[in-house]
Amino acid sequence: MNPQEPAKDSTDAAGAALLYSGGSDSSLAACFLAQRFPKVYLNTFSRFGFMATGFSSVHYERMRRRFPDTEFVHSIIPATRFYEALEGWRYFSFLKKYGFMAFASCGHCKVALHWRNLIFCLDHGIKHSADGAVVDAEEFAEQNPRILMPELKDFYGHFGIELLHPAYQKGLSTEDALFDLGITDQPRIKRTAKDSQVICSQQIGFAMFLRTYLSTRTFEEYEKRYREYLKQKLDHLRKLTDEYLAARDGSAVARLLR
Repeated sequence: MNPQEPAKDSTDAAGAALLYSGGSDSSLAACFLAQRFPKVYLNTFSRFGFMATGFSSVHYERMRRRFPDTEFVHSIIPATRFYEALEGWRYFSFLKKYGFMAFASCGHCKVALHWRNLIFCLDHGIKHSADGAVVDAEEFAEQNPRILMPELKDFYGHFGIELLHPAYQKGLSTEDALFDLGITDQPRIKRTAKDSQVICSQQIGFAMFLRTYLSTRTFEEYEKRYREYLKQKLDHLRKLTDEYLAARDGSAVARLLR
């Protein structure tokens, strides 16, 4: 996909809803989406443990100028209740069976944010969701094709929504691409003061979990076990979302939205 040659399809008029942190990966994903969709929702989710959610708006104005034919809609959406509902479901039985995985924040977080984005899509008639997944970030479940990526696609697909990974391209440097597009002022922004995105205070905890887990197991074992664990969470969320569509105000999801 080449963001320099927009060619929108009128059948995608409802747009796409992107999980948007404001970092280089999700910002480039937004630029790629602007090629195809006339409207791109930049959904920045807030929850306990996140800081500086306002940083996610740094690239917003430049993207609007770079793609004037695309309407960007940036929103900060609370998701703490969705995260807590997901993490808390069968917590003690999963802790006994899966150990560290039951309180590893990153897997719970991304599943919960995708769940919240799915609800957003259903409530707004949007048929395309997207994230900023990139190649070579396979320690994160939602960016690993052997852990969560296929399960998330099935999760959205169950509700008639297509999950896109616009920046998931081998050999792609998101930083270079953003610089070439004029979205950033310099080609290297990751882990610098220019890297203005949502900050998660719990990532250190996840790194410690992963280091501990891999000290006695292979990465392949981590992938297999984590997929088994998170798939059960997704199956539960699918059931809750089905109930939401059937009962709306009387459902557990409706209570989380209040």
